[in-house]
Amino acid sequence: MFAAGALTLSATPPIGLAYLAASVNAAGHETFFIDSVGEAIEQKYYYGRKNLYINGLTQEQILDRIPQDVQFICVSFPFSHEWPLAKQICFALKKSFPTAFIIGGGEHATAMPEFILKDCAAIDYLVLGEGEETIIDLIATLLRGENGYKVEGIAFGKGEEVVKTPRRTRIKEINAITRPAWDMLPLENYLAGGYSFGVNIGRTIPLMATRGCPYQCTFCSNPSMWTTRWTARTPEDVVDEMEDYIRRYKVQNFDFYDLTAIVRKDWTVKFCNLIIERKLNITWQLPSGTRSEALDDEVTKLLFASGCRNLSYAPESGSPETLKRIKKKIDPDRMIASMRGSIANGINIKANMIIGFPGEKIKNILESYMFAMRMAWVGVDDMAMWVFSAYPGSEIFNDLVKEGRMPDLSDDYFTGLLSYSDLNNVVSWNEHFNGKQLKYLRFFGMLLFYTTSYLLRPWRLFRSIRNILQHKPQSRMEMIVDKALHRHVSSSNASKLNLVQ
Repeated sequence: MFAAGALTLSATPPIGLAYLAASVNAAGHETFFIDSVGEAIEQKYYYGRKNLYINGLTQEQILDRIPQDVQFICVSFPFSHEWPLAKQICFALKKSFPTAFIIGGGEHATAMPEFILKDCAAIDYLVLGEGEETIIDLIATLLRGENGYKVEGIAFGKGEEVVKTPRRTRIKEINAITRPAWDMLPLENYLAGGYSFGVNIGRTIPLMATRGCPYQCTFCSNPSMWTTRWTARTPEDVVDEMEDYIRRYKVQNFDFYDLTAIVRKDWTVKFCNLIIERKLNITWQLPSGTRSEALDDEVTKLLFASGCRNLSYAPESGSPETLKRIKKKIDPDRMIASMRGSIANGINIKANMIIGFPGEKIKNILESYMFAMRMAWVGVDDMAMWVFSAYPGSEIFNDLVKEGRMPDLSDDYFTGLLSYSDLNNVVSWNEHFNGKQLKYLRFFGMLLFYTTSYLLRPWRLFRSIRNILQHKPQSRMEMIVDKALHRHVSSSNASKLNLVQ
């Protein structure tokens, strides 16, 4: 699901479902995988409300692909803004397959299981948190004809009540987790089409080297989903997986989907040296944001030498007051120094900023503007300025509920969460600014950053134009513009075709 005015829009291979499918398959169950986006990656249709659209298969097409003798249907709920659509699909699944167990999971399911089970009676069970072990345990239990009380890490309805079993301990031996079942989904559609979370610089596949995040940012649902335990696979295991994908899928680039990939310097150094020693000749990116604590000059030189070309930092705010409020424990000066070192060593840098947190005032936003100009001054290539959305499972969401500031959890609330990236419609959770004001404050912040950047380095503007015209983006901004132009051309061609028909 996406908004017509979305700042970013990219279909990405569903690595979470691919991991679960691999685990279920390895347990000896016959598994059937439907990637509703990947199977119809260019198909887009109107959702039926406001300015929202769906990318992928229609509900009818999904139902037609499911075998009639199916016993378990597992549905992923990774993003809360998609809940209204996911709920509709679950009701349709239960109607078409009344004897099958409908099992949901993902970040949204973990964040609000009580609400989900009451809002959608079609769902039989929810898997909470990390799912590979839990889903196998649950399926085995149900096949024996038993109920789910002894299965750790699930929730289910019992009459008017919701039962939550004890939380399952996080998987300790993450090297032993079965690798994603990419052969079960239309991976080539993503690889050939240039679809990725990062910058499109070749045939790209997602990868996860770590799980969890040791930090407790109040706007993030990580603590409820993963806890704050950070674990890393061995560098050897990760590089082995990369070599496997290079051989099997002719992969040229890797997008790391880790919440916080770079935490330990020794791990990062060993990982980079292994790529260099094995002469993989690939590129890789960290598009989801990382910290600066372990990114010194030695590390960033190794990052570039091993193929890292794009790195996202996540300062979130330039206001010390806001950083303290959201528990973002970073040193802005240290982050600027780290950014400067990364740029000096040849890495393309993007920064993520957020405005409109509850309690923020104009003073705080002006401090973020000043930090944005500092980033432009040192040479940061891209900056995205998002507007805060109150996502379920986060500490801020829970605080808003306690304060009575959270409205009814209607479909409008969930779809409104998309406003963080919507250039046209913004929902405000701030007591000092309305949505329209935040819309223009975000626009001005991004304008300030890019104006400063291009005035200081005018050649970058010409480089960006060249890269966009050649369809070879090297930064997130270039990729966004390139994709926007592609969508515009595609829409125009479709309109002409309709006129002819």
